[in-house]
Amino acid sequence: MRKKLRLGEFQQLGFEVSIALKPELGVDALDHFLDEFIVDAIERNNLAFGGGTDSGFITTWKRGSTSEAHRTIVEHWLTQRHEVVSVKLGPLVDAWYPKPQGNEGLFESR
Repeated sequence: MRKKLRLGEFQQLGFEVSIALKPELGVDALDHFLDEFIVDAIERNNLAFGGGTDSGFITTWKRGSTSEAHRTIVEHWLTQRHEVVSVKLGPLVDAWYPKPQGNEGLFESR
């Protein structure tokens, strides 16, 4: 039952991401950025992203948890992009049963 409910040793961790992009980005540039983000930072690392253009949640594509290494990969990819003004990454949290919190759990880069 714990496996089906993803509890205990079957818990899955993920993290929030908030991205501030340059306001002058056009629609085509934004689409290009998002396509590259999904392919290079997310899919290439067997991750999944749910969200919009400015924030979302990242977890693994299959069962399992994201790690600090995943956070570092995503943070590095985003901070190297000229379209990005700032990045905030949240701590690793339970992907299925998150505790309610405001933006105080996000850590800013850049």
